[in-house]
Amino acid sequence: MHRLRPLNLDSLRTELAAPAGRSHEWRYAHRLHAVLLVGVGHSCYQVASWLGGDARSIERWVQAFDRHGVDGLKSHPGSGRPARLTPAQRAQLALDLSAEPVELGFAQAHWSGKLLARHLERQFGIRLSQRHCQRLLQQRHP
Repeated sequence: MHRLRPLNLDSLRTELAAPAGRSHEWRYAHRLHAVLLVGVGHSCYQVASWLGGDARSIERWVQAFDRHGVDGLKSHPGSGRPARLTPAQRAQLALDLSAEPVELGFAQAHWSGKLLARHLERQFGIRLSQRHCQRLLQQRHP
C-alpha cells in the first residue's frame, strides 16, 4: 500500500495554528498533542513548524507537563485588575438595572453609561468610567 498524504497541508497548518478564540478544551488538546510529539522524540522546533506555533511556547508546555503533569497544560484564568464591584454589589446592581432609573430617583427614563456611573458612585461610592459603565450595560443586553 502506498503512503497517504493530505492534499492541502497549508489549510491543515492554518487550522492548527489558529487557537485564538478556541475553547479551553481545544487549547488543552493542542498542548497535549505538542507535548506528546516532543515526548516521542521530535524537537520543539519540529513540532512548532508542524502545528504552527512557537517553539518557546511548546518548550514551556513540556516544562509545565514535567512539573505538574496534565494539569500543567490546562488553561488558567488570566490575572487582571481585580473587580471593583463585590459579588454582592454586582447582585444589587443587577436588581437596580432591572428597574427604570426613575424608580431609583433619576430624571432619565433609560440607563446610559453616564447615568450608571453616577448611580454607582452614589450607591456604592465607586467611580467607574462612562465607557466601562457602557460595557456593563452591554453585558446585561448582549
